[in-house]
Amino acid sequence: MDGTIYLGKNLIDGSLETFEYLNKKNIDYVFFTNNSSHDLDFYYKKIRDFGIKCDLKKNFYSSTEVTISYLLDKNIKNIFVVGNKSLKEKFAKHFNLISSYTKDQKLDAVVCGFSTELIYQELKDACLYLQTRDIPFIATNGDWRCPIEDGLYIPDCGGMCEWMYHCTGKKATVMGKPNPEIIYYLAKQFNVSLDEVLVVGDRLYTDILVGVNAKVDTLCVLSGESSLEDVKVYPHQPTYIEPSIKSLIKLLK
Repeated sequence: MDGTIYLGKNLIDGSLETFEYLNKKNIDYVFFTNNSSHDLDFYYKKIRDFGIKCDLKKNFYSSTEVTISYLLDKNIKNIFVVGNKSLKEKFAKHFNLISSYTKDQKLDAVVCGFSTELIYQELKDACLYLQTRDIPFIATNGDWRCPIEDGLYIPDCGGMCEWMYHCTGKKATVMGKPNPEIIYYLAKQFNVSLDEVLVVGDRLYTDILVGVNAKVDTLCVLSGESSLEDVKVYPHQPTYIEPSIKSLIKLLK
């Protein structure tokens, strides 16, 4: 959503009109965010406060839900989480959270999310577990940076995982975009075929790549992270390129 629907606290021009059109035409949509620093209630309130009519249960999904489903499928129970308090609280409903590193602690996985409350001790403990255990290293998302106002960025989950990789030699398995399983899951939930799906986003290596990986149409908007120059040299080309989501109505028509 950051860079596509809004930038920080500012709604991108055309977003409100676009979702009014989608609602009027009964076109289903999902706000899918790789950002695991907040729960879905936060994003629901943010989108609603912008004046966009939406439904929490129907219109929102995130990398957090994908990660939880994956861990449950793998029968993982004890995890160490690098992430915000809200992320840990959500994981605590399903798993036993380990709060610090000890040599004898039983652990099944290290999970890293986008943390805006990061402290060094948390990274240190995660790296110690990864170096001393043969366990999975899971990331909610692989975004290197998160766009904010004024064309600036802040470090995201992918950047944190890179730091941990250079310390431990272990690469994280990414659950969010560009993993195509998300698109397959959502298409099934809405009972649509893949040729009826369009992925709209501003990041080439997550938003556009997840669509490419799932073999669905993609729209790259230039209102966030990616510039036209970036798109031209990217090996996986989007189906459409537009200045912002404002052009979506024209494309749908």
